[in-house]
Amino acid sequence: MASTHNQQVLAGHKAKFERRVLGGREFNKLLHEMGAEPYRFVEDQKDGRRWWIYITLPENVRDTFDLHLEVLCLSASYERVEPRTLDTIAERLRKGEARLDPDFAILLTPDAGAEKLVRRRRGQLPILTIDSNELLGDGRLISLRERIAQIMVTHDHYDLTKPITEPAAFYGRRAEVRELDFALDRGQSVGIFGLRKAGKTSLLNYVEKHRAEKGKPVVRLDISGLTAEQFQLSLLVECHKLVRNRKGIAPRLTSLTRDGRPHPVANLATHWINDLDILLDALDDRLEMFVDEIDQAWPGRSNLEVDEARALLRCLTQLRGIIQRREAEDKDGIGIVCAGVDPAIFERPLVDGRDNLLYKFVRLSFLSPMKKDEMQEMVRSLGKRMGLRYRDPATIDFLFREFGGHPLLTRKACSAAARRRPDDVIPWHVPVADLEGALHLRGPNTPRSEVADVLKSFTDWFGDEAAMLPLLWSEDPAEQRDARDWAESEPEMAAHLVSYGITDEKWAPRIHAMRDLVLK
Repeated sequence: MASTHNQQVLAGHKAKFERRVLGGREFNKLLHEMGAEPYRFVEDQKDGRRWWIYITLPENVRDTFDLHLEVLCLSASYERVEPRTLDTIAERLRKGEARLDPDFAILLTPDAGAEKLVRRRRGQLPILTIDSNELLGDGRLISLRERIAQIMVTHDHYDLTKPITEPAAFYGRRAEVRELDFALDRGQSVGIFGLRKAGKTSLLNYVEKHRAEKGKPVVRLDISGLTAEQFQLSLLVECHKLVRNRKGIAPRLTSLTRDGRPHPVANLATHWINDLDILLDALDDRLEMFVDEIDQAWPGRSNLEVDEARALLRCLTQLRGIIQRREAEDKDGIGIVCAGVDPAIFERPLVDGRDNLLYKFVRLSFLSPMKKDEMQEMVRSLGKRMGLRYRDPATIDFLFREFGGHPLLTRKACSAAARRRPDDVIPWHVPVADLEGALHLRGPNTPRSEVADVLKSFTDWFGDEAAMLPLLWSEDPAEQRDARDWAESEPEMAAHLVSYGITDEKWAPRIHAMRDLVLK
């Protein structure tokens, strides 16, 4: 039977791919043997060493691994795969067609070290690496189906403690992202505060990248450990780089050379404000500045020496002066999004007995744990990447009741339960009993130890409020009632218990697994 025009075009691209790519013919054979069909071969116009292949998996594989959409494969003929290559795959999936599966991809490469790179990025997009040199070998190749099973069993995407940097690994927080978009579009500054590992830095990372993709001028500073001078210099250097990238050339400054390096004889403290003004004038839009660990600038809370923390606080106060002056002059200024645990730097009117000029400078936004539907999305999506199913509503109910939507605690429990999977069973429907078993584990790096760590962190920052918990959660009804009446009549005494997700609005435990630790 005569082939159609589309079939002829596909055959032509397929033949070209096989001629140009090491192991290309063998890769297509591997697909054919498992019943998979490549239906598009696209040579990358920006980089001739890359091909994009769109693959339809056979029905039995789709059902087993819950990969019902098409799978994207990147063939990258690089001797060494860099992290940006994996970012390119994630970016294409995020911006690609709706029929592509967002939770899985394949990388064909001659770099045998690519698999280790992917492993280091666990918790983010799962990518199956295939060594094109291995395809050319004489030994028996395991099938693509076995390879997919292998990566799903060996990669624990729940076990992630570092902040999320890849949008494909970012879940929920839709209301928070909309709120930050709204504020930044109007030049407003926002402070995001919440529990340890509640996702503050991940939210900062996501919104920063999201705003940069919209063409906004964005800079990012983590002020943890920065002195005042390092803060001033870092801000100028990042802004200078931003202006050069957007305009091709930056204006002459006193503090920096034309190529953006510190000027060896300039007095930074004297000139940084004027130089920042010049850089802001050179931008074609309002600068958006993302600052992590903002509470490091508050004396008494900072890891810095007290004098250094005060100097950093003065820098931020000067920054506020720049913003207010430019706003009065009807010039583009700076919209700031900052994050930390303790909002005292913006909540307390006095510092060292003097007016705190940063008091109410930003609008406070408290990052409580995730909503139930967002937690469910995270649990099921990450589980899919590991061949796990959370179809039983009781499992989601259990996780939300015990961990209240706290992302790290939830992931830790799911990670511990995943280790109970019977050997190589895919898919495995996780039972509630195994989640309960995970909760009862003792020792370091267990869900219980992480709950204790979150409680300790809250106690360290807000000791007076933490001291109320044994009374609020007391088994004595009268004691509990009196404590709750007190909390409602003196809201300042319990200002962060609800907003940080330690309790619900009726003062009951939101993270139920914390109750035993409080009452022991």
